[in-house]
Formats: sequence, structure tokens, C-alpha cells
Amino acid sequence: MNLLLPKEVRDACTLLADHQKQSFVVGGSIRDLLLGIPPQDWDLATDAKPREVERIFRADGYRVIPTGVKYGTVTVRKNGLPLEITTFRSETGYLDYRHPSQVSFVSGIEDDLGRRDFTINALAYDPLQSYFCDPYQGIVDLCKEQIRAVRNPEERFAEDPLRMLRAVRISAELGFSIENKTRHAMIRNAELLGRVSAERMRDELNRLLLASHFCLGLENLLESGLLFIIIPELKEGWLFSQYHPSHQYTVLRHTLEAMRYTPAQLEVRLAILLHDVAKPRCYSRGDDGRGHFYGHHLVGAEMAEEILRRLHYSNQIIKDVVMLVREHMLELKMGPGGQRRLIARVGREKIPALLSVRLADIMAHSRSQLLRSLEEYEKFYHKLQQVMTTGEEFVMKELAVNGNDVMEETGISPGPLVGKIMRKLWQEVLDDPRKNEREYLLKLAKKMINNPR
Repeated sequence: MNLLLPKEVRDACTLLADHQKQSFVVGGSIRDLLLGIPPQDWDLATDAKPREVERIFRADGYRVIPTGVKYGTVTVRKNGLPLEITTFRSETGYLDYRHPSQVSFVSGIEDDLGRRDFTINALAYDPLQSYFCDPYQGIVDLCKEQIRAVRNPEERFAEDPLRMLRAVRISAELGFSIENKTRHAMIRNAELLGRVSAERMRDELNRLLLASHFCLGLENLLESGLLFIIIPELKEGWLFSQYHPSHQYTVLRHTLEAMRYTPAQLEVRLAILLHDVAKPRCYSRGDDGRGHFYGHHLVGAEMAEEILRRLHYSNQIIKDVVMLVREHMLELKMGPGGQRRLIARVGREKIPALLSVRLADIMAHSRSQLLRSLEEYEKFYHKLQQVMTTGEEFVMKELAVNGNDVMEETGISPGPLVGKIMRKLWQEVLDDPRKNEREYLLKLAKKMINNPR
């Protein structure tokens, strides 16, 4: 079988062969080619030592970057395409649960493939000889659409626990199942994921949430127990019944069902994942036996911020997700004034994301509640679109007066009172934009001074 490779990849293999060195294209790029997926990066394995790789490619005009010489890796670049070239190696002693404490260079590709995580990544292809090296039946696993650890999964996960999360992420990207022995090892070793840095977990979680089969990935996270290592707060809602006719699911199952209806936007999917995280902490039971969760959107916003900061998300992502969690109980019966206040509070550009969160939440309710809420949502949506089409930004700078105008008209000095009056005037205009007239607002400001409440 001949695989279609970029010219730069084939040329690099030819250059190594000209110096009597073996070379193979390895890992995920071969897996993706066999699946008909365009590879995102290119990795080569060779029996040339790192310094030899540097010398060979520099002499031929490549840009050479010694990215990981300690571990046998050199990156070379030509025509803008980076190639990561690693010397055949074996690894031992993962004392930090990520990096091997000892790397030994070996002479054969089979030994090199034995250190890799999953069989579908332990594939090597020699493009000059059109030869596949597949000692762990990775191609068979591709045909079976399953993810299986190379050799002993317990050892693979002890070396780097992130591999468990990576298995789930790959399942979400490819729609593959996780082979039983590998899956059971993940369940037994889930606690090891807690030794992985927050940044590495966050990056894998992001890729999982945006993958084509992200719901499968979330189910695998739940089944393996990895979900509760990444976000332990979600465990509180795992088997938590809601005791309300509007809800047919437990808190966490509702969350996972709502995820099915989300667009591929990271902030929306994170918001839905966390939108009910506070429900168990806000639970109360009415006299009629129904469950209530008063204020869970406010407590949930605080918990979401804490969770996202712990996972080292950017300030912008945290701000957006916290807002979506706080506002997800969006009242669908609000009138135009309430809608204008909503736009002013949330920001025009964030309204589509908030609507996506609200709709996903609705879709995971009981059938009777779903039918009622969908009708309300449609009416709300069309009315909101009418308000949005006015082109107004709904920010306080649109007021027909400013703080100086208020101080001059009322005679008050600069201070908190000016801000308080301006906010009240702004709320008045949001309720009825026709009141945004200078004369009216200044009269109202004087009235507020003379009759404070």
C-alpha cells in the first residue's frame, strides 16, 4: 500500500536514507491517513542520533530546532512544514508521571513502537519501501474501531496518567470504543489522573468537548470515573434526583442530556457542563414534595469560576462561562424592557451563546415541560430579535445626559450619588427608550434629589 505523503515528508526520509539511516513516518499521522483524515502534524522515527539529525538536515538547508534533544527529538522545518524527528528509543522510570527518567536509544523500530500509548498510534510506515510496521495489530484495531493500550495498560497509564484522558479524547474524535482491558485499567487507575497538571487536563478536556463524538467522550469520562477527578463537584449531582415533574433525570444525567443540544462552542459546552453544578447544594423540598433549587444559578456561577480557575482557563473564558451559568435561568416571559436590560447586562455579542445555553437546558427537561418551554422560547426569541434589530448598543453612554449634566442641573458634588442617579436614569430608559430625552432625564434627576427613596 502506498500512502500519499507531503513532498517534504518523503524528502526528509530520502535525505536520511542517503546517509544510510532508517526512517519511518509514525504515530497519529499514519493512523489519520489510514482513516482518511488529514494529519495535523508529522512525526518521523529514525536510527540516527539527535546530533546526526541536526547535522544532516542543517547541511541540506533545513531550519533545525533542538526541541527535545534530551529525549531524542529534533524538529526540522522546510517550506513552512515542521517535522518532529525522534531517534528510536525505549523509556523507563516515569517518576513524575510524565517524563521518563531514563531514555535509551535502540536500533529497531519495533522497540520504539513498544513505548507508545495505543496500538492505533504504534504504527510506522517506510514510504521509500512502502512497508508497514505494525507489531501490536494497530491496523486490526482501526478496523474494529477500538482503542487498545500497547501491551500492559496498567503500565502505560502509570507512566503517564494523562493517557487515560487521551484515550477518551480520541474516542470522542473518532467515535471509537475503548477495549475492555484498557477500559478496566482506566477505572482502576482513575485516581492517578489527579497527579497530572491542570493545564494538561484542561487542554485534553477542551479537545474532547469540541470533538465530533463529544457525547460519547463524556459518557466514557463518567464510566471511567475520570470526570470526577477533573471536576469533583459534578459527583454531587451524579445520582441526585430532582423530585420535580419538570425533570425526568438526575442532576448530572440532565446535564449530559443537555450537552447533546449544544453547538460546538467551547464556552457554551463548558457552561452547560457546569450550569447545574450547584443544584445539590441549593436543594430544598416543598410541602408538596417537589424539589427546589433556589439560587442555584448564582451559587453555580461562583462554583464555575472556582472550577475554571483551578483548571487554569483564560480570564476571558472564565468571564464568559460564569456569565452564562449565572444567566442560564433566563426568564422567557420578560417584556421588551427586561430584554433591553438583559442585553445591557450580558452584551449584544453574547446573546446567541446565552440563547444556546437556555435552549439546551430546555431540551433536557421532561416531555410536558419541554413542550411548554419550547413554545415560550420561540415567542421570547422572536421578540428579542425585534429588540436586537434596533441597532442600539444598550450601553449607558447612549443616555442623553452624562454625570456632568446631572451635577450641573442638581448642584450635587462628584461622588457615589452621581453614579446612583445615572444608573436609575439608565434603568428608566431601558424600560422605555422613548424617555431618553435630555429635558425629561434632568427633571427626573432633580426629582430623585428632592424625593430620595
